[in-house]
Amino acid sequence: MKLHAAPKKFQCTVCQKAYPRMYMLKKHMVSHASERPYACDLCNMKYKRSHELVAHKKRHAGIKSHVCDICGHASGSATNLKGHRQRHFQEYRFKCELCGKGFYKNVEYQGHLGGYHRGEKHKCETCGKEFPEKQYLVRHRKLHDPERNAKRFPCETCGKGFFFRSKLLIHMRSHRGEASYICDICGKALSSGVSLQTHRRIHTGEKPFMCDICGKAFNTSNYLSVHKRTHTGAKPYTCKECGKGFTQCSTLSIHMRYHTGERPYKCELCDKAFVTKTLLNTHIKNHD
Repeated sequence: MKLHAAPKKFQCTVCQKAYPRMYMLKKHMVSHASERPYACDLCNMKYKRSHELVAHKKRHAGIKSHVCDICGHASGSATNLKGHRQRHFQEYRFKCELCGKGFYKNVEYQGHLGGYHRGEKHKCETCGKEFPEKQYLVRHRKLHDPERNAKRFPCETCGKGFFFRSKLLIHMRSHRGEASYICDICGKALSSGVSLQTHRRIHTGEKPFMCDICGKAFNTSNYLSVHKRTHTGAKPYTCKECGKGFTQCSTLSIHMRYHTGERPYKCELCDKAFVTKTLLNTHIKNHD
């Protein structure tokens, strides 16, 4: 009898997923375990499975030997490449019965159910920002890591920095003329559908994110999160030089320039330079 036709009599007691062989169930149960015994000796990352650590260390070495034959995207493992190719054809393995959205991985599907249909929230212990899915919280926590090189992915064309490589890749589309999301109101081209949706709120005046303390509304969830810190007094971004705290990472970045002496905004009419564009614009008015 073929394996795929065998009865699935070994069921997971956590998520009820069933398998035809016991060894398959044992491999699956690792996904529910909290232990991560495979640690990278180059950074602080830990993994549940040895092959995940191997794939991770390839990223340190810059090894990406698995290339997508459709778009040229390179990956460090065959598994990641397989998942990537599925997205080209929208080959969903799981589909939400409540809203119809499709998913490639069960962990994505379960996170969607919890965050968007059961109202579960994952809260950042540092700044209080909440996320509908744990994967977004894990990604967000990296912004608070003092060992992390802030905006370590710079654009080689314009110098703009990004915390995540994925954001840099989206940004690069604008330099290649691939900003295919066009605002139907002003004609501005955006590099992603999310950016276009956020941009259109400038025209429509839509502010869907409301503060539950004072009722003030904002056009992005990020602005709301920053605003809420005025109520809580939270200042999650701390200067490692003088200890001063800030409500926003961008404000800390500007503050750090006073310590480093960096003045990125230079006046074209004289030799003066400034820490912010606002100060430069104020200075330029003195030349008029």
